[in-house]
Amino acid sequence: MAEQQIPKPKNPEDDWKVWLVLNPATWLMPILLAVLVIALGVHTMVFSNPAFSW
Repeated sequence: MAEQQIPKPKNPEDDWKVWLVLNPATWLMPILLAVLVIALGVHTMVFSNPAFSW
């Protein structure tokens, strides 16, 4: 039995296909909240360094 060959994605042409798996109605806000938490954490760490604070 021959194995089925799955074509490799051609980024960024195929980036929209992620939304076929991740339903934006369910996952968009948790993803954006996670990005916000990461960004706030990075900014907190950078501004706590005396070389980068005001």
